[in-house]
Amino acid sequence: MPFTVFAQSGFVASGRVTGAQNNPLSGATVSVANSNNSTVTDATGNFSIRVSNGARLVISHVGYAPKTVNAAESMNVSLDEENTTLSEVVVTGLATTTRRGNAANAVATISAKQLTGSTRSQTLDAAMQGKVAGVQITSNSGAPGGGFLVRLRGASSLTQSAEPLYIIDGVYMDNSQFGTGAGTNAFTGAARTPTGSQDNSANRIADINPQDIENIEILKGPSAAAIYGTRANAGVILITTKKGRAGKLTVNFGQDVGFAKALKLIGLHKTKWDKQFQFGTELANAARLTTLKSTLNPTDETWDYEKIVYGNTGALRNTRLALSGGTDKIRFYAGGNVMDEQGIQKNTGYSKNSFRLNVDLKPTSFIDIAVGANYINSNSDRSFSGNDNNGVAIGYNLAYLPNWLPQLPVNGVYPKQPLTGQNPLEIVDRTVNNEKVNRMISNYTVGVQLVKNDIHNLRLTSTGGVDFLTAEDEVYIPDDVQFQAASANPGASRYTTNRALNTNLQGFLVYNAHVGNFSFTTSAGLTQLRRDVRLNYFQGQGLKPAQRNPSTGTVQQASETFQGEKELGRVVQEEINWNDIVIATAGVRQDRSTLNGDPKKYFTFPKASLAVNVANFGFWKIPAISQLKLRAAYGETGRSASFNSTFTTLTDLIIGGQAGAGYPTILGNAGIEPERATEFETGVDIGAFSNRLRIEFTVYNKKVKNLIESYNLSTGTGVSSIQVFPVGDLQNKGIELSLGGTPVRSRNVTWNTNINWWRNRSLMTRLIIPEKVVASSGFGSFGTQRLREGASPTAWYGTPNVNGVPTLYEDSQPLWQASWSNSITFLRNFEFSILIHRSHKNFNSTLNQEITDEGGSSPDWSTIDKDNNPLGQSRKLGKPGITTRQFIVDASYTKIREISLYYTVPKTIFGSFANKFESIRVGVSGNNIAMWTPYYGYDPEAANFGNRPTGATVDLLSFPSSKRFFFHFNVNF
Repeated sequence: MPFTVFAQSGFVASGRVTGAQNNPLSGATVSVANSNNSTVTDATGNFSIRVSNGARLVISHVGYAPKTVNAAESMNVSLDEENTTLSEVVVTGLATTTRRGNAANAVATISAKQLTGSTRSQTLDAAMQGKVAGVQITSNSGAPGGGFLVRLRGASSLTQSAEPLYIIDGVYMDNSQFGTGAGTNAFTGAARTPTGSQDNSANRIADINPQDIENIEILKGPSAAAIYGTRANAGVILITTKKGRAGKLTVNFGQDVGFAKALKLIGLHKTKWDKQFQFGTELANAARLTTLKSTLNPTDETWDYEKIVYGNTGALRNTRLALSGGTDKIRFYAGGNVMDEQGIQKNTGYSKNSFRLNVDLKPTSFIDIAVGANYINSNSDRSFSGNDNNGVAIGYNLAYLPNWLPQLPVNGVYPKQPLTGQNPLEIVDRTVNNEKVNRMISNYTVGVQLVKNDIHNLRLTSTGGVDFLTAEDEVYIPDDVQFQAASANPGASRYTTNRALNTNLQGFLVYNAHVGNFSFTTSAGLTQLRRDVRLNYFQGQGLKPAQRNPSTGTVQQASETFQGEKELGRVVQEEINWNDIVIATAGVRQDRSTLNGDPKKYFTFPKASLAVNVANFGFWKIPAISQLKLRAAYGETGRSASFNSTFTTLTDLIIGGQAGAGYPTILGNAGIEPERATEFETGVDIGAFSNRLRIEFTVYNKKVKNLIESYNLSTGTGVSSIQVFPVGDLQNKGIELSLGGTPVRSRNVTWNTNINWWRNRSLMTRLIIPEKVVASSGFGSFGTQRLREGASPTAWYGTPNVNGVPTLYEDSQPLWQASWSNSITFLRNFEFSILIHRSHKNFNSTLNQEITDEGGSSPDWSTIDKDNNPLGQSRKLGKPGITTRQFIVDASYTKIREISLYYTVPKTIFGSFANKFESIRVGVSGNNIAMWTPYYGYDPEAANFGNRPTGATVDLLSFPSSKRFFFHFNVNF
């Protein structure tokens, strides 16, 4: 039976803890210094704790600076609001934490206020943009529902997922992009994978409501993420949601209303008829065009089709209600959210309903239980953008559509497009690309205190979670739209259902011991992870008139795929703390996975770190420097190959009218092992002037070994390739610098500011196969990314070829990135904030200019060049001097990510009604409201190939991004 041992001599210290304006602080931690003896304050801020004679108490609370005081039988302690994050609790292991001031890694955290305190981003990943050094977050598409690439410290793979591991309240989340399959020939005619890699589907982290989150911790590299083993090569993002606090019931209601407009339009079709074709045209001969114009539009009327399609004002609405409260025995948080957002293109939009319930129980003094559940239902309509050969993609249609050609519907009938084969307005109004998601995430944590006294503390912790989602997609093209008329089987419909079930379970023993000025924390445990995925679709072509059911098609296709994986891990870790001066950690994790060639073989991932708080030594005599911490860390992580990589797939055959299997053309690799990343990180943290000035500087060297990639074999072998093969090593080197502080703090004005600057460079340090193309824009002349030893795998190559060797151009990775955030409180009740983000010298492979030049729609098509030729002709591929150089373009940008102004209404103006509520806050804000860039296109962040680790930054007139404006109303009861 659990037991508790106390010192026999001593007394009971009792008192009250207060914060700002002498308000009681419930949930404050009161602990005896250098021991495991602690308690928390109740709803009125009161506490009592047994202490020995001469003991000192450490009192801490989130948002307040901790204070150490001498214990007394009766005492009152007032905490000051915190101006630093040194006392934040950060993760050091799967069941252990430490204060940020003692962490040996560059700790990246995002608080609830940083995440949603300024404006309302559509998705969680969008809300993180520009807020953390070393993290590259770019929007793949402006289509409703999101779709982001999140990359921590450069590429960590060539073919495996580029996305970090997300863990929310201990649940290992599925962040897969489940495509609609709209890339098949029935819809766009473009070569795409069955999951629709060019459809820019949303990452499933979009399902999480940012307003339910308390804080986010980002483990950017293997030195911090090693304890998560084979799923952590791309980093780990830990999300903690809001919990209830003991005390009276609190109610928060918020309403946001606003609108969205296109952030930027290219300005197509500005050239007048007589100017556009005086030098000829790229569409057809001038005589034919003249005849078409005189027949179809004799009045010289023009239409701005780009504005007609993307000029919609999308209404935005977000309503939320949260309740929290409880007692010392049970606490709860319940939050509901209803969001409905229309897109800048007609018939597009994103809506989401979610509900979260977190309950914390303490049935006895030695047992803690936490359970949580989150249900999400979302619906997105994204239309069609990206690559296209049939005429369904909106960007392609607009580029080739003259502004003098009538395309508006008349009595519900859409005029035919005689030049490109499809009226884009018909695609906007009559086609469907929809995704519906239902998701349930649940978690539990049980902690049992087995031993607790002034010296020893032994705790057993069990954590588990389930993440189950169903994504249902519909893609539909009516049989009577123009481009389907030439099809042998007009009309296409596809229904896709993707189901994913993730489960995880872990158990840990954590032992703490205090010996003199040393504290030791030993943890050991086991983990089990499972993932089961079922992907299926049913498609019909040649639909019956006015039918959307694919079963009415004359040509039908169906597919069903099952994927499963299981991972077992074992972990041990030791942490030693000498009086908060020297903190050392060492640990090791071993994992085995069914994705490896030998599913029973354990792979080992060690870690070690050291932090030295120089300013805590007795010899430190510089009072202006309140913190000087030197730190170093090393760690290793892994990444298993994708499902089915170990197996050789047989081909399908019909033999004598019977189904059969033939010799394979692609070999699996039965001996495949995980990719492996190692990282050494070192840095220094400085706090000056009572931590009003904070500096964090970090350098890292991350190496990814035995990168997995397909390998083409000689035709004489009888097979085409090995599906996966360790082809070489990749290195990422980088620098991260953060400078923050409070330059102004007075009674009427407080100014907090933070500047982040970071860069990463990648290099292939070893390549054991011949140089090969690893990613392409889809059209070789417009740029490829290659595996070449001594070069970056994210750099662009292309023509001219010199002695058969393609020319090396710039890198798709930014040369550097920076962000500057400011929060200014003035006149007591006003708060202004702004976040500016810069991405410098990142290069896209773009066909935007080429497409609009070919279509005669570029704004400067008729501008005369030095040879007296129109630019629209002289820039076109195939003209003398045109090489890949023209298509690898500078995509640098500066954006105002967030800006807001809020006013907290004084309670005094409400008179007798003031006691009915705690606070009322109103404000206005904007998200992505301005952009400065030399880029020709809708948004330099565009990535036609989604979240691939290489080759993602290809732009073919992707769906434009939006600037969003809000009015906010929030009341606390």
